[in-house]
Amino acid sequence: MSIKSTSYITREHAISRIKEIAVLFMEHNYREIDAQSFEGESYGIVLREHVCNWTPIMLDGIENWTDEMLADYMDTPFFRHSMFENYLIKEE
Repeated sequence: MSIKSTSYITREHAISRIKEIAVLFMEHNYREIDAQSFEGESYGIVLREHVCNWTPIMLDGIENWTDEMLADYMDTPFFRHSMFENYLIKEE
C-alpha cells in the first residue's frame, strides 16, 4: 500500500473539499462523511477513531493558506480522494 502517485489539483478544489468535509465533521454528519470519502475500514482507518482525534480547523482565512498547506491537508484521511495519491496544487 505504499505506492503513491502525484495528483495535481487546483487551489479552488482543495479549499472547497477541505471546507466541505470540515463542515461535515463540525456538524457530526458522519454518514455523509462516510459517503463522501474514499476511506474505509478495509484500509485500517476507522471513522470513529478519526473523529475522536480530529482537531477542528479555522475555515476563516483558508484562502490564505499556502499551496503546500492545502496539499498537505488534502492528503489526510477523509479529505483525500485516495490514500495512494500525494497532492500538489497546480493552477489550470
